[in-house]
Amino acid sequence: MTRVCAVLTAALAAAVALAPLASRAQPKDAPGEFVNKGNRPDSARATLASHKLPNLEGKWYYAGPFDNADKAGFDFAYPPEKKIDLKATYEGKGGANVGWKEFAGFKLGQLVDLQKLFPKVRTNAVVYLYHEFDAPRAYKWPLSFGSDDTLSVFINGKRVFHEPYTRPAAADQDRVEIDVKEGKNELLVKVCQDAGEWQVYVAPELPEIVPATIRKQLDRNFPPRGAVEAVASAKGEGTHYKMVTIPLAPDCVLEVGGLAFRPDGKLLACTRRGEVWLIDNPTAENPADVKMTRFATGLHEALGLYVETNNVVYVVQRAELTRLVDADGDGKADEYQTVCDKWGVSGDYHEFAFGPARDKDGSFFITLNVGFGGGHQAKAPWRGWCVKVSPDGKKMEPYAYGLRSPNGINFSPEGDLFYCDNQGEWVVTNKMHHVKKGAFFGHQAGLRWVKDSPFAGKVPDKVESGMRYDGVDKSGKQTDKYPELSPPCVWFPYGRMGKSVTEPVWDTTGGKFGPFAGQCFMGDQTNSVVMRVALEKVDGEFQGACFPFRSGFQCGVNRIAFAPDGSLFAGQTNRGWGSLGGKPYGLQRLVYTGAEPFEVHHINLMKDGFKFTFTKPVDPESLGKKPVSVSSFTYVYNSNYGGPEIDTRAETVGAATLSADGKALTVPVEGLRKGRVYEFRIDGPKSRDGENVLHPEAYYTLNYLAK
Repeated sequence: MTRVCAVLTAALAAAVALAPLASRAQPKDAPGEFVNKGNRPDSARATLASHKLPNLEGKWYYAGPFDNADKAGFDFAYPPEKKIDLKATYEGKGGANVGWKEFAGFKLGQLVDLQKLFPKVRTNAVVYLYHEFDAPRAYKWPLSFGSDDTLSVFINGKRVFHEPYTRPAAADQDRVEIDVKEGKNELLVKVCQDAGEWQVYVAPELPEIVPATIRKQLDRNFPPRGAVEAVASAKGEGTHYKMVTIPLAPDCVLEVGGLAFRPDGKLLACTRRGEVWLIDNPTAENPADVKMTRFATGLHEALGLYVETNNVVYVVQRAELTRLVDADGDGKADEYQTVCDKWGVSGDYHEFAFGPARDKDGSFFITLNVGFGGGHQAKAPWRGWCVKVSPDGKKMEPYAYGLRSPNGINFSPEGDLFYCDNQGEWVVTNKMHHVKKGAFFGHQAGLRWVKDSPFAGKVPDKVESGMRYDGVDKSGKQTDKYPELSPPCVWFPYGRMGKSVTEPVWDTTGGKFGPFAGQCFMGDQTNSVVMRVALEKVDGEFQGACFPFRSGFQCGVNRIAFAPDGSLFAGQTNRGWGSLGGKPYGLQRLVYTGAEPFEVHHINLMKDGFKFTFTKPVDPESLGKKPVSVSSFTYVYNSNYGGPEIDTRAETVGAATLSADGKALTVPVEGLRKGRVYEFRIDGPKSRDGENVLHPEAYYTLNYLAK
């Protein structure tokens, strides 16, 4: 009874607090109500107006461009940061005279193209945006932003947000809370342009002085579009997998390139800035008990590590595999030993190196990025290859080729080697490959090094000696004489299943992480999510399905690692690549709550359809006539940077049958074909407790038919 009274008292207090605002009703919308305008930003603004609160509508102004050469404009305080005077003029980029102008085309809740303001200025520039509003009282107000590139936010002369992004803009990338004062308020937004597109997104959210029921209704009807925790909460993911943010040391820029646990339970993280951090107590119940110290420094863009013992770790730098040794056991590396540096580096910024994965014999496997765009993308030897390094580092063997941006390589518990590649030229969308010796995976830049490999003679000489990427030899004649193309075991449909897939990692926790033990997980660096893959062998080859798993991370998920207690750590980075979530880097942890989700556990290909196995028994009354919708599509292999799904077809589905235990649903599908991705919508089935499938979408890559 006491709790009920407290709730009623709080509700009454909120109503009293809002009464002065609600008394001034508008003709169309009732005051104090949720106003549905069909999307989140418009509904938020209309709801704010119904409460007689400011909603950022009205005049916006801009001033610029100012200079951002060498990215110096981000921290340099130009005059608008010091004082707002809409009549003032300033010295802008290139000595030009600039002043404040009304931004007539500014649209709230949409991506706004800033390039149109300055058509002749396409790089190294700064613009300020200004809006003035009156508030009837003081309160805290969350605003939603997106930017390309950097973002700084000021309220009433105080800077409250300042992040040095390099990213494409998207809605809801950052949520910034401002302190609104009673009366006049000045909102200033600063966006610095590096190169490429130049956009900004601004939208208001509902402050806490709006009743919680209305705020929840906005989130329920229109979840935020960015990868923020509210999205995950709206999906119900947080009920099953709680997310914990690990606080970082004040001097730690944890742009994670590699993540692995030591035998003693401490966590090692290497970074793109060339450091290795040792994290004590990473699974502490109180994150404040986590301790971070530097284990090593001075490396060159470390993008992967392998722990051998508590005192020995191997790190892949851009140009070498390095062995770090803490000889005296004080938590700091004393020895930096070059194990192997036999692959080439030209200086192209895109020549990343990933790994190492290590087999049972102690050999290391490393994947090497190609260069980016123009000119030859494999200027240095073995770019676009997977290489095998002997345990002592004395021998490096070219192992497989045709890789583009293979951000992550790993062994399954059964000892099979896999890597994930990123969309780009010759790679129509993200994919996962089973790595076999001598396999060719499609990107043609690395073909120039076949002549120096164990596979020389297996590719036509004209290919090895410099055939153009578009399948034309030196004489201009079209040819298709390439190595046999090894298809991916899983395609990740672009956007729907991430945009920059990262390292595959298998759940070896024995059920501590929930019902998916033995399956594969990987992060996505752009969409800031973790995805799930369930593989099977058909006709002796791997293929299978990918599923969404957990969204809401604060930054791009570049590396994941299972802890001894069964939780999953996600190491994050944004710089240069861009990601949803609003933070430039970080470390978060997923903890299984024990509440088992109702999901499709895995999908098996049958001779005449597919079998869906669920984590819980299905209520047969929920199935209806068509519990699963099936369509399929395929892709074209060519040199374009990415590409569309083509030949999309609605598939004919027969009557589904449910197994006796209720967990397996077999769905006949007519005319199954190789070389296609089958897309499923599982909206019909409910569990016996009435739960909907948490993630009702899945994608199965069919390369081989069941016999």
